[in-house]
Amino acid sequence: MRNEFLAIASLTIASAAHAGGVGTTYTDATGDIFDSSLSNIDILSATFNNDSTNLYLSVSVNADVSATDWGKYLVFIDSTPSIGAFSGMNGNDPFNNPWNRRVGSPAGVDAFVGSWIDGDGSNLNYTFDGSAWNQTEVGTPDLSQAASGIVSWTFSLSSLGLAEGDTFYFDVATTGGSDNDPAIDLLSTDTIQPGWGYNSITGMDLTYTVASSTPVPGIGGIAALAGFGLAGRRRRR
Repeated sequence: MRNEFLAIASLTIASAAHAGGVGTTYTDATGDIFDSSLSNIDILSATFNNDSTNLYLSVSVNADVSATDWGKYLVFIDSTPSIGAFSGMNGNDPFNNPWNRRVGSPAGVDAFVGSWIDGDGSNLNYTFDGSAWNQTEVGTPDLSQAASGIVSWTFSLSSLGLAEGDTFYFDVATTGGSDNDPAIDLLSTDTIQPGWGYNSITGMDLTYTVASSTPVPGIGGIAALAGFGLAGRRRRR
């Protein structure tokens, strides 16, 4: 009987832990880069998930990035069109993002993340206030699956100007480590970008909605649910 209680309680805990959902995965074509030797920055997919406090992102690329770790990762977010920084449109500076990367956008970008995984590995989060970019958070990438080409991050929702219920447009890009480098691969498109020394363009047409979280039941609630499960089993005997 005790084993049944533990099994039911464990199932309830597992269900509660995934109350925010399993996330949304977006796929990208393999090999849609101008140089096939750059597989460490060839995006395969990205997955977003969230809880009431944080936004979680995992990006999968086509190489072991524990061995080849020079690639940089960019996240562009547009949640408030009225204040976004326009890049590369209507004569504006085509490098109008905090890292001065050569990525044009037809939509305003009001939050940005730039990350590197070599050396001390970090991510810097920024929001745009209508006239300037402001750094809002510093984080550390999760490289526990880097040998499989997967890098993950945890961003606080507040650092990106987001809250539960918000829907935002976004794109994820890979690039090099030099000022004015373009995006080499973009999650949103299978179109091959021209490469180093050229402009790149993001359509910013992917969307994610920050899901509202389901409260996790306390120990008493779990015990009660487990008890109901056992009671139901007894009645059916």
